[in-house]
Amino acid sequence: MQHNFKSYVAEIEKTHSIIEPHIQNTPLLNSKDLDAKLGMQIFCKAENLQVTGSFKIRGALSAISRLTDEQLKQGVLAYSSGNHAQGVAMAAKCYKTNATIIMPKDAPKIKIQNTKLLGANILFYDRDKDNREDIGEEIAREDNLTIIKPYDSLETIFGQGTTALEAIQQTDVMIDSSIICAGGGGLSAGCSIILKKKYPEIKIYTAEPEDWNDHEISFKHKKIFTSSNSGSRLCDGILTRQPGKIPFSINLALNLRGLSCEEAYVFKSIKLAKDVFGINLEPSGAIALANLIKHKEHFLDQSVLIFFSGGNIDPQTLNLCLSNAENNNDIIDI
Repeated sequence: MQHNFKSYVAEIEKTHSIIEPHIQNTPLLNSKDLDAKLGMQIFCKAENLQVTGSFKIRGALSAISRLTDEQLKQGVLAYSSGNHAQGVAMAAKCYKTNATIIMPKDAPKIKIQNTKLLGANILFYDRDKDNREDIGEEIAREDNLTIIKPYDSLETIFGQGTTALEAIQQTDVMIDSSIICAGGGGLSAGCSIILKKKYPEIKIYTAEPEDWNDHEISFKHKKIFTSSNSGSRLCDGILTRQPGKIPFSINLALNLRGLSCEEAYVFKSIKLAKDVFGINLEPSGAIALANLIKHKEHFLDQSVLIFFSGGNIDPQTLNLCLSNAENNNDIIDI
């Protein structure tokens, strides 16, 4: 797939001006104490404080804002474990259209509840037995709905790229490296387009949990591979079987590399974010910081931009993560 990154930058800038009335310009957090602990300067784009609690609202607004009046009249459909679901439900409200969401039955309760509160019609599936894309395409065809893809569409990617567009406007520091969570790869693709334009020499990494590291494997082989998908499901928001075709093509062209880490680092990162910044991160939202801690020797003395991609976490899960972090203090020392 051929890419015109100059035109993509222009599209991301245009998209930001369109969706800006509906989103938060989330803060770029920095802590001198955290910098000293890890031996680098760290900037954290806090999308956990975004409308609907994650960056996903950006891509949803971007895609839905481009629909025709007839498409809006018919309604939209999305498949998601929760954050894209909430983003599409909220974006649908903004553009006065109806949303149908295909969600796994084991999605976090808080994400199901919030999606319902936003007025979406939810249909559940079994992620071990069913193919959500097949289910979604059949329903969309029968009901004449437009599918709002979570990552494998340029329209969505342009919206996610506005996250980095804001971040680079919030600091004058030259960024050496960036770590971005990756499920399907939409956030990493959109943000990398902007980051490479601003900082041509920047090194960008995707962040994943171990055993769900399809990006890391795919980058090494320079083609899409499927991960084992047999590990922990703690990071529910990024448990995709493989990278999306469009974002992977973009990320490969921009020379991204992959990182992965054990869930113990995720526990540590959730506690660290709470202790240092007073914020709650969901496991998927903490995966960039988790990988930064795991692989910190690669980033010493650098300026690093990471993304807190979401904060939709059940109280029970949060307490479990904090408890596990305490138990792992002797294992992970920073």
